[in-house]
Amino acid sequence: MDYRHTAYIGVGSNLGNKADNCRKGITAIDRCEGCMVEAQSPLYETEPVYLEHQDWFVNGVAKIRTDLGPEVLFAQLKAIEHAMGRRPGEVRFGPRILDLDILFYDDCILRTELLQIPHPRLHERRFVLRPLCNIAPDLVHPMLGQTVRSLLEDLKDGGKKVRSYKCDF
Repeated sequence: MDYRHTAYIGVGSNLGNKADNCRKGITAIDRCEGCMVEAQSPLYETEPVYLEHQDWFVNGVAKIRTDLGPEVLFAQLKAIEHAMGRRPGEVRFGPRILDLDILFYDDCILRTELLQIPHPRLHERRFVLRPLCNIAPDLVHPMLGQTVRSLLEDLKDGGKKVRSYKCDF
């Protein structure tokens, strides 16, 4: 099937079998009608950001091809999170069994009450940029005009660690 759009999805978990939760999330995306996972980054173990007293996260990025519009894709991702056990009203930046975020959707710039594309904080997050750089280093941020590689190189350390997570993905 010839999908018209390309999206990059951030995947993360810090509850239960974190790597398995990320794998299950990506598999669920691939099974969605109108979506196909084209590539996935290695997984990284990452220190929590914002709310520090919690387990480390496992994070990765999936490149997908899709016929779904951004709002419908967002709804599908929220449905996958819910099916995996995530509930609305959880602590912001707190522990989660699965977190799926649209990082980029083509060159789309979208700002609604529920959805912002590109993801508004991706350029500040090593745990997003490191795996994204593995699969799309030359992807250009449509608002900042910089490649993912450049954003990662320019990122201030901030003391947050991101290290390779040893597992088969």
